[in-house]
Amino acid sequence: MNHYFNKNINLETDEKDIYFKISEKPFHFLTDNGVFSKAGLDFGSRLLLETVKDISGKKVLDLGCGYGPIGIVYKTYNPQIELTMSDVNERALGLAKKNAKANGVEATIIASEGYENINESFDLIISNPPVRAGKQLLQDLLTESATHLTDDGRLIFVIHKQLGGESAKKFCQGIYSKVDTINKKAGYMIIQCIK
Repeated sequence: MNHYFNKNINLETDEKDIYFKISEKPFHFLTDNGVFSKAGLDFGSRLLLETVKDISGKKVLDLGCGYGPIGIVYKTYNPQIELTMSDVNERALGLAKKNAKANGVEATIIASEGYENINESFDLIISNPPVRAGKQLLQDLLTESATHLTDDGRLIFVIHKQLGGESAKKFCQGIYSKVDTINKKAGYMIIQCIK
């Protein structure tokens, strides 16, 4: 079975244009088979973007960027940042490159399984992590994120309460100095972890 959170891109291509607005600003993206939320911006990512778009960070990582909506929209609202976007899915990365260019956003885009090819530290890591890939993978990403944050850096991610939101928050409390739910809606939680 093909999943958006692995390297397998042996799917027939069927690129589609999607359109959405964040705070009344319109965005246009290209999606395809084999990427997360190919039909349009998912509710969790939208809530994450509405929550973080005004939070500052000089060096920012969009971990598990997919076709790029989180990082690209964030940089549109924060053009001064240095943006890195990473994903394991090669098809998603190709789309992220096209979408960054189409939306006038400069970003370093890296093929990486988790932090495998990421050696830098960031002020802010934002993510809609692949919770359906399993609890162990999620916990590994949450743990490794702490080692890739600058002092007082923060990880902000979205997770649904019914998909382990409370247990993920509790897990983070054993790693980070401060962990809070900074927004929630329709079962989705935006969790902020400060190093």
